[in-house]
Parts: sequence; C-alpha cells; structure tokens
Amino acid sequence: MNDLNFELQGFSLKFKSPQQQDAMLIAHKVLQHDRILSKRRIYPIHEAWCTALADGVSQSPQAQLASKKILQLVDQNQSMQVPFNFALLQQQFCQYFSQLPEHHGTSTTLITLTHSQSQFIEIQHLGNSRAYLYSLAQATPQWRQLTRDHSFIEELLAPTDIQNRVSYASCYDMLTQYFCADDSHEVCISPLQEQFLTENEALVICTDGIYQSLACSDWPLLQPDLSLANWLLQLKEKLEQHKPYDNASIVIVRLTSSKVHPQ
Repeated sequence: MNDLNFELQGFSLKFKSPQQQDAMLIAHKVLQHDRILSKRRIYPIHEAWCTALADGVSQSPQAQLASKKILQLVDQNQSMQVPFNFALLQQQFCQYFSQLPEHHGTSTTLITLTHSQSQFIEIQHLGNSRAYLYSLAQATPQWRQLTRDHSFIEELLAPTDIQNRVSYASCYDMLTQYFCADDSHEVCISPLQEQFLTENEALVICTDGIYQSLACSDWPLLQPDLSLANWLLQLKEKLEQHKPYDNASIVIVRLTSSKVHPQ
C-alpha cells in the first residue's frame, strides 16, 4: 500500500474587479496577484501544515491590505505554534492598522484549513468564504458545502437545511462577522469543524467570487487520475463562461497515494 500524502494547489483571478482583494496562504507564502496558479505542494500525512484564504471587504478602505495582513498573521502564529484564536487575530489585526489611521475600519474574511494529525483537517472561518467536500461516500461522487456564511440571511435560515435556498434581496447577504481594524469590533468564537478524508477525497476553500459565479453542483468531478492543476484549469474555464466580475480564489486539498497524480 502506498503512503498517503496531502497535495494542495490553488489559483486566484481578478476578473473585472479593479483591485485584487483576495489573498492565498500556501506553504508559508502569501500570494496576491491578478492571475496565479500556485505550485503544487505535497505533505506527508504525518506533517503539519496550514493553508488559508482571505477576501478583503470591498466597502472598507484598502481592503487588499486587510486580506494580505490577516494571512501574514495566521502564518506568523502557526510558525510560532500559537493555537488558532480569532480573538487574538482580531487584536493583532487592530494593533497593526492602528499605526495606519487612514485604514481604520479596513475589513476582511478568513477561512483556514489546518492539518496536525492523521487524516483529519480542521476548518475555521469568519465571513462568507466557504469550505466544500468532495465526498466518495455516496454512489455518485459529489461536491457539497460544509460551512455556513456569517451573514444576515444565514442567521434567518439557520434552522433549515444548508442546501435549501431561494432567491433573496442582496441586502440580506450582508456580512455579520469579519475581521475589522476597529478596537470596538468583536469577532465571534468560530466553531472548529473537523473533517476526515479518505483516499482521493478532497476539501476546497474558496472566496465568494467562485461559488456566486458557479454553484458547486457545476464544478468538475475530481477523478483519481486528474491532476489538481488540470481540475483547477477546468474550473477556470467554466468560471470564465459566466463572465464573473468579482475576484475568485480557491485552494484544493486532496488525500492521495504517493505514486499517483503527477504534476
């Protein structure tokens, strides 16, 4: 039996938005570019790692700086083996921007995947960037949403099935939780989700520019012999057909055998 590894890769696109307000954390590097396909990273199953996405809130000042800074803080805390604490991240975020009073109120969402043991991955988020699972538990492989957005509509729909959605006015999509450079701002204690992966299953984290343009039911299936790069390129082609406006960023993580899935 081949040793199991986690492989991960991501891309980020600006599309028609005037600024790239998304940022990716992969292999201790914060990436924020107009168009980028990251290198594929391989981690043995016993190795700890963290990947994350942040999406600067466009209505706030210098939102592109907010997303980049929150990921730098995540990586800094991870490197120092400081457990994830969103209250601490909010404090550090405010402390940094207190030196830049013109950026008061700058805000960002955050979603993280963290691995420390065996085949479990921890998921934490604040805002409306999401996590999805590619599950092989059913007869037909499928993508399904794992996280709920921190938004007004989600608070209204909390008792209902996460898949049950109808059209609603855009005002209901307003965020209720995010990081903000304001000493009076408080963040909720984000519940930790833990997901177990079997071989060839995968997790995706993405910003709203992905799922608002293309529902997960329309994402390509992740066949065992399909490389992550080719899957991402297939997704990119589908996105471009919908002519999206917003920034769109995604990271995919798959549990795989060491002798398959070439670059």
